[in-house]
Amino acid sequence: MLQNKVAVITGASRGVGEATALAFARAGAKVVLAARTKQDLDTVANRIHTEGGIAHVIPTDVMRSEDVAHLFQRTLETHHQIDILVNNAGIGSFGFVADFEEAEWSAVIDSNLKSVFLCSKFALPSMLERQSGQIINVLSIAAKVPFKASSAYCAAKAGALAFTKVLSEEVRNQNIRVTAVAPGAIHTTLWDTIEEHPDFNLMLKPEHVAETILFVAAQPLDMVLDEIVVTPPRGIL
Repeated sequence: MLQNKVAVITGASRGVGEATALAFARAGAKVVLAARTKQDLDTVANRIHTEGGIAHVIPTDVMRSEDVAHLFQRTLETHHQIDILVNNAGIGSFGFVADFEEAEWSAVIDSNLKSVFLCSKFALPSMLERQSGQIINVLSIAAKVPFKASSAYCAAKAGALAFTKVLSEEVRNQNIRVTAVAPGAIHTTLWDTIEEHPDFNLMLKPEHVAETILFVAAQPLDMVLDEIVVTPPRGIL
């Protein structure tokens, strides 16, 4: 399905990123795994290698431009092309506006919005040169639906959705496809610090989102999925 495609996946050490890396590798892609913790990335890479796939680990802080530049430089040195970028990295920090710390706000915005800009910016020169490529931004239903105590997260995801739409218009004529994937509640470590949460059994699993991302990546080159929303089946977002 993705035979010999080179896919850079951020936030690849766990959750949706890990599941996406495994799904892409099983579909034949050469995956480049980016996240801050090398040990966790190595664990994912080892799973891929055990299954006969190809994975390359590049520890990266996607909020730092020098790290992101290094990520794409190393990818091109190793694989000579970038076919797909999956912007999946992001953190959540939650609290009411009156109590929210400025540093927390900045961290959420940078990890969920600035990272999408930086990774797209540094992936694009190679894609533009080849007149081919795909950027898939993994966002959240929070880009569209307000949740209390989630101002920074909702703002970051809404901003990333707007960014996705603008970027799509900028590069559509260069045969570069840009898609937003907006999942509802997913059972990941994001919920670890939240005391009140929906029933985990009613949430999406990371594998559900990974299969959606794979579906987007596998679409014919002469069409674009601008946006796809994925929600749990039983009454929660």
